[in-house]
Amino acid sequence: MDDHFPPEEDLLVLPDSLREDLHPRRGGAQPPATGVTDRSVGAIDPGDTVDAGAADALARLIKDHRGPIESALSHRKSDAAMVAQARDYLGGVDDPAGAAAILSIVERVRQGYDTTRIFTDGWVVERGPAFAACALAELAAIASSNELSPLDSLRLVDSVSLRRVRGLLAFGSDAEYERAVGRLSAHRRTRAQRMVASYLVPTRHDWVDECCVEPPDDEWGGERAYRSLLWASIGTPRHLELLGEWRLEDSDFGAYSFGLRATMADGVGPAIAPVLVSAWDRIKVYKLWLEPLVQLISLLPSDEAFELLLERYDREHARTHLRAAMERFPVRAVRVLSKVAGSDSTSALLAAGLLHLHLKAHPELAGPSTRTRVPDAPASQVPAVLTEPGRAARLPDYADPDGLPQVLIADTGRALPEAATKRLITLAKKPDERLEAVRDACDRRSLADLGWALFLHGDPWVLPALGWLGDDRTARDLAALIPGWADRGARARAVKAVEAIARIGTACARELLDELAETSPHNAVSTAARQRAREFA
Repeated sequence: MDDHFPPEEDLLVLPDSLREDLHPRRGGAQPPATGVTDRSVGAIDPGDTVDAGAADALARLIKDHRGPIESALSHRKSDAAMVAQARDYLGGVDDPAGAAAILSIVERVRQGYDTTRIFTDGWVVERGPAFAACALAELAAIASSNELSPLDSLRLVDSVSLRRVRGLLAFGSDAEYERAVGRLSAHRRTRAQRMVASYLVPTRHDWVDECCVEPPDDEWGGERAYRSLLWASIGTPRHLELLGEWRLEDSDFGAYSFGLRATMADGVGPAIAPVLVSAWDRIKVYKLWLEPLVQLISLLPSDEAFELLLERYDREHARTHLRAAMERFPVRAVRVLSKVAGSDSTSALLAAGLLHLHLKAHPELAGPSTRTRVPDAPASQVPAVLTEPGRAARLPDYADPDGLPQVLIADTGRALPEAATKRLITLAKKPDERLEAVRDACDRRSLADLGWALFLHGDPWVLPALGWLGDDRTARDLAALIPGWADRGARARAVKAVEAIARIGTACARELLDELAETSPHNAVSTAARQRAREFA
């Protein structure tokens, strides 16, 4: 627990929407009540049992395939030890390896998606989930061929069966869970078996350690399935350290896989934040899963997660969920926002504005103010365009002048009064030549700071306004953002940034246009920059 915060600010609470596809672990969060679709991918509820008729279904399946079974067991190339284990199982011996051998034979012949599931449910009823867990681990070490032979590389094991057995063990008795852990220790000879065993009983952190040292790679033909098993197994920050550069990739965001993200958070806790944010930075996440990913990051109770989200405030869904995190962790919000506001971070202006809003909503959290405000300028020093009466526009809450950088009147040591600042923001929402008089009268650095503080809140109207309010630093900061926007598909936004740089119009801005025209790999960006650069020629 972090001593700086009340206990409730150190708790990770996952809502039902993020626990719908959770892979449960013993002692962890529980999924909400499952529906038909959830059960079809292996989800179960606490207290669920397997239909007693599953044992009869398994017996019938084995009886119906006696011919192929005997053919494989009699094959001259079949491994003698494996044949003996299979015959022992058929004779009633408690032998998970033999059970897996029979499943392997029937699965290859029958080729039904439910073969492994019928066997697994039958094993659970006949011999318990610990036996089923060991048999599935053994299946990972058997080659799928006409004869019985060991496999030292990879065999895909039905994910639905694995998930069902994991759930039964997670929600079962202590005795059954310990029995599974004890028995599985003898069924971890190969990398694939170790991965299966770790997934089924992820509380064995030492087993997961071994898997993290040798994570799935391209040499594994079915790497994607085993990647999911490993991500659902990790349970400590140490596992992330052992994984090193092995990161979330596009393939980890496939159908029915979002629950893995919540499973990782449930296992590792707040330390998972950089892993999730790295994926958000690098991967063009399918739109349906993007908001849950951002929401999950916002739920992590740590300074690091809060600050990482703050740094990405302009991205889709980030503003909504950071503001929610401020309400969920109000004391942490004051601490982190105060720290960032007092730094030289590019998020400093944003943090200062959010802190102002937060303390306004939670005055009980406010300490003594350390802000220094410049006195207001008299009306005679304010640009006439900002004193003329105009239609009052509805401004967002973050546009409260008291929470924004003051705009200074050049060479006076005075600042725009509140009413004039509101009028300036109103004009900036639909910028035109009237802002020329403001640029001439005001200090350009402070004017640019106001524009950038507004821009950081993410509303699209501010980007064109930066062309009128910004300066050289604004142009450089925008140029630095353009490649990332274009890479993530926000090309229209990138082009608007090019236009804003052109509007700034300084020598520095023109150099940046030339550089974008020559070096941007995105045609829309390079074309826009080239056209704007020609206008200056």
